[in-house]
Amino acid sequence: MRKKVLYIAVTLDGYIADLDDGFAFLAPYDGLESVARSYNQLLERVDTTIMGYKTYEVIQNMGEWPYPDMKSYVMTSSKKDDKENIIFKSNIEELILELDQLDGKDIWVIGGGVLIQSMLEKNLIDEFQIAVVPKILGKGKPLFIEGNYDMDLKLVNIENLDGLVMLTYMRK
Repeated sequence: MRKKVLYIAVTLDGYIADLDDGFAFLAPYDGLESVARSYNQLLERVDTTIMGYKTYEVIQNMGEWPYPDMKSYVMTSSKKDDKENIIFKSNIEELILELDQLDGKDIWVIGGGVLIQSMLEKNLIDEFQIAVVPKILGKGKPLFIEGNYDMDLKLVNIENLDGLVMLTYMRK
């Protein structure tokens, strides 16, 4: 079975973006070899991405689509026309069942918070790779929004990425 891997950066106070969906707090870490190595290791093991529609819009507004060689699934409640390698879906459980039937590498859960909440409530995330950024925003978009889930995890790795702390947990 293909692992569903949440690979994401979060501020020390638990935010994945500021209130305007910005990621400026990550700028000091762009170009660091350790961060690039971690990201490239992820890209080597995945061939599929899943993201929420708001995350999709943020990525679209950043310029050229960064995952042209992967299938990207965007979760949305409204009907959208699929694009090359970008497929819009509305039911995360059905999508995961479909993807688990296909051969392939692991699946990267990009975010955002609503998608993560939905997947946690359905116990659909297998691995959590969370880069903790030494920044306190005070407000923003939280990594874990309130939901109906309670999950025990096992810490399997801690890595210092030039100031970021990469925590890797597996679902028990």
